[in-house]
Amino acid sequence: MEGEKKVNSNEIRVYDPKKDKLDFPYNYNLEEKNALKELFSEIRNNNKLSINDLRRVALWKINRVLNIPDNVIQNLDKLAKSKKLSIDDSNTKKVISELLDCQGVNVPMASTILKFLRPDIFPILDVRANRALTGKTIQNYEYDLDVYLKYAKKIYDLKDKINLPLHEIDEQLYCFDKKHNGKIYGKK
Repeated sequence: MEGEKKVNSNEIRVYDPKKDKLDFPYNYNLEEKNALKELFSEIRNNNKLSINDLRRVALWKINRVLNIPDNVIQNLDKLAKSKKLSIDDSNTKKVISELLDCQGVNVPMASTILKFLRPDIFPILDVRANRALTGKTIQNYEYDLDVYLKYAKKIYDLKDKINLPLHEIDEQLYCFDKKHNGKIYGKK
């Protein structure tokens, strides 16, 4: 197949929108994902966000207990319902920073919560999706708000080049990396 030749087995293959397609079946608990999407759609439209809603997202992503104060939940609720929301807005960055300061929340978890709140604005920062996009494996200690915002910018730029909705691009890059680049850490 075009674009699949590697120089050596340790070389990371980076997604190229001119050569590669993102049309993978994304395998995960589809029933739970759809339930979460419906829940957050209801929250955006009229219901109130709760800590239990965020805990469901956390359990979908990874088995982790969250402790998020009510004021942060209220700020996330406002983001979810905002008509004019931008990832570059100073208030958006402030709310993300507040979320990152909470127990059990790191950048990948925060980005997952944000994606379920607003899949039209926030991609999930995943080590595989990032590696498919940049060719680099990010380490846990390297995650911070700036890394997330730079990653999101690359996802937005990619969205402008290919015909996929924003909410599918991170999932497709994850699948691309899993197919072409093997294990995340260590030998393939």
